[in-house]
Amino acid sequence: MQTVKPRLRFDKVARRFVSDLQAALRDAVPDGTTVTFTIAAPIRLASKTAAVLEEHIRGLLTRRTKQAESEQTIHGNSIRVRVVRSVETQAAKVVGFVHNPDPGAAEALLNAYGPSSTASGV
Repeated sequence: MQTVKPRLRFDKVARRFVSDLQAALRDAVPDGTTVTFTIAAPIRLASKTAAVLEEHIRGLLTRRTKQAESEQTIHGNSIRVRVVRSVETQAAKVVGFVHNPDPGAAEALLNAYGPSSTASGV
């Protein structure tokens, strides 16, 4: 199995998209919970996508499960979200990545902040 090295994007739109979502969700994410999201570049309709994604993440946060995960397309943007609850309260609350649309990039980035409950390692 080949290791995927995601190529991250740091252009103005990417940085703004991540920082806007971090600011919007910071107070909504409880202590001991981390929301990690990935979006493949280029970001289409960034403001509208961020608004829809924010509401979607708020919905995931209402679930009482230890971990919630989703994969969807919003305004043509491929997005993955993972919510993980742990005992570590010093962890970042919202972590976002904008990456090139390489196969496996989103999964590799999400796993960097806690493996999926369905990950089998095979």
